[in-house]
Amino acid sequence: DQELRPADVRRAAMDLLARREHSQQELTKKLASRFRRFKPPANLIETEVERLIEEGLLSDDRYAVSMFRQLLYRGLGPRRVQQELRLKGIRQTLDTLFDESGEHVDWFGLAEQTYRKKFSAPIEGDDRNERLKERAKRIRFMQYRGFESDHYEWLLEERSSD
Repeated sequence: DQELRPADVRRAAMDLLARREHSQQELTKKLASRFRRFKPPANLIETEVERLIEEGLLSDDRYAVSMFRQLLYRGLGPRRVQQELRLKGIRQTLDTLFDESGEHVDWFGLAEQTYRKKFSAPIEGDDRNERLKERAKRIRFMQYRGFESDHYEWLLEERSSD
């Protein structure tokens, strides 16, 4: 078996970080997966990841702000943003991320933008059951995107002018 050297781990980590920001958890998992066929000395990957953190090349805070902005750009609401960040190993609250990123999010405006991108026309039709089914579909979509009912409920009430 070929022995894994610290330089190999660092080079692989730097290649990953050159593409985009990573969280400590994410980078550690990727490196462990990449070098699973080797028998690395105990804690080699963790030691190299810690070194990258100390050198400022890896930062969970920087990653969190980057991921936060990406999720907002994708049109996700506060619940979904928080969930996605938790899944990536980020424990910061949205309030902390607002402060760190300088973002001022209008959740109502973002909900409207997301809603109108998906649903260009108001709920119409003579059949009450069909209108209710369409309304439920739109509610599920907005909930899946992570918005609170307050953010989008008013959009469902719109009717076309007769």
